[in-house]
Amino acid sequence: MTQLIAVKHNVEMAHRLSQTPGKCQQIHGHSWQVILKLRGPVDETGKVLEFGEVKKTFRGYLDATFDHRLLLWLHDPLIKNTGFPERYPGIQTFETDPTTENFAAHIHEWANIFDLPHEVEVWETAVNMASAGGPQ
Repeated sequence: MTQLIAVKHNVEMAHRLSQTPGKCQQIHGHSWQVILKLRGPVDETGKVLEFGEVKKTFRGYLDATFDHRLLLWLHDPLIKNTGFPERYPGIQTFETDPTTENFAAHIHEWANIFDLPHEVEVWETAVNMASAGGPQ
């Protein structure tokens, strides 16, 4: 039998959309909610995967890579003027503008380590969400 399990974690992170005209060009932060959904067969112990291991891996990656960081496009003009990365190691760069959609796609790609079909939901606010993967 195939079942779905999900793990959710929050990340306090700022970003700036330097390629998108409008208010999101300002550095601003969100309390992001990131949900990882994994689908797979239930093993002889009655589990898809051990929740403890999934949580440790997923939450550890989010905390170490994104929590309390500033997410910027790799070619954001602000980077030239900051002394990045030596002076501000809290800046995390993306090869694309760090939209919610691109952040979801990045986490989805990373989640391939679980070797199961998966979907990622990223809620940047209580009412705005993007997902990657899952049913087409």
